[in-house]
Amino acid sequence: MEDLKAFDRFFAYTPNYEEDPQGLLQDILDQAKEYLPKEALEKIQETYEFTREAHKGVTRKSGEPYIVHPLKATQFLMEIKPDLISIQACLLHDVIEDTEYTYEDIEKIFGKEIADICKGLEKVSKVRYKGEDRDLETIKKTFLAMAQDLRVIFIKFADRIHNIQTLQYHPEEEKRRKIAEETLKIYAPVAKRLGLYTYQLYLENAAFKILYPESFEEIMNYIRKYFKDGEKFIDKGVKSLTSIFKREGISNFKVLGRIKSPFRIFEKMEKKYHTEDISRIMDLLAFRVITDSITDCYMLLGVIHKYYTPLIKKIKDYIAIPKSNGYKSIHTTILGMFRFPIEIQIRTEEMDEIAEYGVAAHYAYAENNESVYVSSNQNAWIKKLQEVVANYTGTENKEKFRTALNIEILDKAIFVYTPKGDIKELPEGSTILDFAFSIHWEIWLRFKNAIVNGQIKPLSYVLKTGDIVNVNTFKNRYSAVKHRLEYLHTPSARGQLIKYIRTEEREARLEEAIEGLNNYLKDLWLPQFRSEKDKIQKLWDPLEVEKRILLILDKQETYGGLVRAAYPDFFPAVQNKVIVLDSSLEQEELKSKVYTPYTGAPQSSEVIVDNDKVLNCILCPECRPQLGDKIIAKSGKEGIKIHTMNCKALKTVSYNSLLEAHRKDEEKSNTYDIQVQIQFIKRNVTMIDIIGMFNVFSIPIIKFELEKINDKTMLAKIEGEISNPAKLGFLFSDLQKNHQGIEIVSKHLV
Repeated sequence: MEDLKAFDRFFAYTPNYEEDPQGLLQDILDQAKEYLPKEALEKIQETYEFTREAHKGVTRKSGEPYIVHPLKATQFLMEIKPDLISIQACLLHDVIEDTEYTYEDIEKIFGKEIADICKGLEKVSKVRYKGEDRDLETIKKTFLAMAQDLRVIFIKFADRIHNIQTLQYHPEEEKRRKIAEETLKIYAPVAKRLGLYTYQLYLENAAFKILYPESFEEIMNYIRKYFKDGEKFIDKGVKSLTSIFKREGISNFKVLGRIKSPFRIFEKMEKKYHTEDISRIMDLLAFRVITDSITDCYMLLGVIHKYYTPLIKKIKDYIAIPKSNGYKSIHTTILGMFRFPIEIQIRTEEMDEIAEYGVAAHYAYAENNESVYVSSNQNAWIKKLQEVVANYTGTENKEKFRTALNIEILDKAIFVYTPKGDIKELPEGSTILDFAFSIHWEIWLRFKNAIVNGQIKPLSYVLKTGDIVNVNTFKNRYSAVKHRLEYLHTPSARGQLIKYIRTEEREARLEEAIEGLNNYLKDLWLPQFRSEKDKIQKLWDPLEVEKRILLILDKQETYGGLVRAAYPDFFPAVQNKVIVLDSSLEQEELKSKVYTPYTGAPQSSEVIVDNDKVLNCILCPECRPQLGDKIIAKSGKEGIKIHTMNCKALKTVSYNSLLEAHRKDEEKSNTYDIQVQIQFIKRNVTMIDIIGMFNVFSIPIIKFELEKINDKTMLAKIEGEISNPAKLGFLFSDLQKNHQGIEIVSKHLV
């Protein structure tokens, strides 16, 4: 899809109504014989005949015999020079799902390897996009994780390309749009992530035409208007560059041209330039120069700049600093060749293979026992796959290579389904209790049992990718108990259970303590705590009183100090002042501890802490928060104290003791911005580790910057948003506890 004619051919699909479309098969055989032995062609023929019979009598919505679809999908697959197993599996890919043949039948006739790929394709087909962008990354990773053999992904792309190419024959517009959106949100980004540029172009442009038909036609009309003789522009540019290189005595090069795809133009207009003016896109026409070595790449760059004026800010060296998916090339944009700027990409043959076919290029190298290029700057999961390819190239047999060729890149995560088909990403080793917690804390606290894939499983059951889990709960009671800690794997779930247990224990101890206090009050002929005449409750915040009661119980002391302060008529020396409570103080000592509280303290109705608790709070005497100030609460021995965000007292405070606070008359609770700088050793920690920990604590990352300190050390600058500031204490603690080589350089809450 490098020129207008290629686009027109793809979109102008002509149905094939032949019962035995030998022409399509012959095209596959002609391409296969260029790199596969004769016996492989015979197996392809046999597989085709079996598939044709299996689908006999079935037609597609286009009216074509069903056999046309696996043949067309295989034609797209042939663009990456697949192995024999992949070709056979692609021809067979719908047999298990749509015919009477089973996995066991395919295994018996064609072998376990092909049967496993067909089964993997059936699994991948279950991954669906439901229109919620917040889960996109998980859905993409699920798509990859469901296919343990990467060839499943290659075939699925080929299958989807033909399906979306023929989507106009589907009678339901809503269904067409849903498939197109799924293609644009899942398939095209995964193809990009794997470096499958050719497949990415097919997928995103076909989806673009369906989802945004007016924008698609507008861009295509513009391209036709200015590049109706696109091939002439390309031919002229190729001849011009070829002439220049030969004039400079260069012979080892190849020049190719292309017109930018409609979706890429649309994407740049929307995301980069925020305009509807297509003329602002400067690289509608581009050329690619392919040469032998990296040295030649830089030499050709110098020659191009000798004859044409470069736009300095548009020179990009992806050879020195490759893209994350392994892409390497030099880009430069020049003036002078035409009336508009032209982008030229310079790369080696190997780099061009990687740019066009990504991971599939490595696969082809391994099959042909040639050398393989491995990027040092790949995403971790792609890098691992490349290492597998590199390890088994040339020196090991292909069977061993195939055994190792699986997507182990996500071995620290599993992907589990709810009964409705929603996907939950969990750490490997997670149990059904972890899953329940990921749904909602209420479900986890009321947990009754779990049905996994139709069977009730014990608490100890460890989930695996693809499991469908249905959790049943008690309606009227919580069931969480301490012994369930041993069945929890995720830190967040364990932490929440510990917190819940402590709260329950506190409530039980509090009831015991209040009973003791009331017995004490009864002996003194005073009103019972929490009764209508209770002066203790009226004088102070009840939560503060409960805290003091528990403190007294811990020290095994009497309730005298508390009662002295609460009943000034009974103890005249105290009068109406607030005192430091200590049951061991005598009356004379009590007098010396009396002080007048800060007069600016708010009434109990003015400040709300932690969303639903209206408290008697103390305003910090240093920063003295005013109405309109953004505030935060700190819990401590003195109770709840309210601070402004720039208060000096917060600089040394533990984040664990901070709580959200806002004025009662404000419409909603506060959210706080966190700015943190984390230094880490590359060998021990990855960027994914850090981002993953933020995800564990549900802290959205707004901005992420990475800076190289030296060859071993990186600095991550992160900005996020949080509604519960106490989470930060746990986040920083877990980061340093679970990852060696991490240092929190700075942290700032605003």
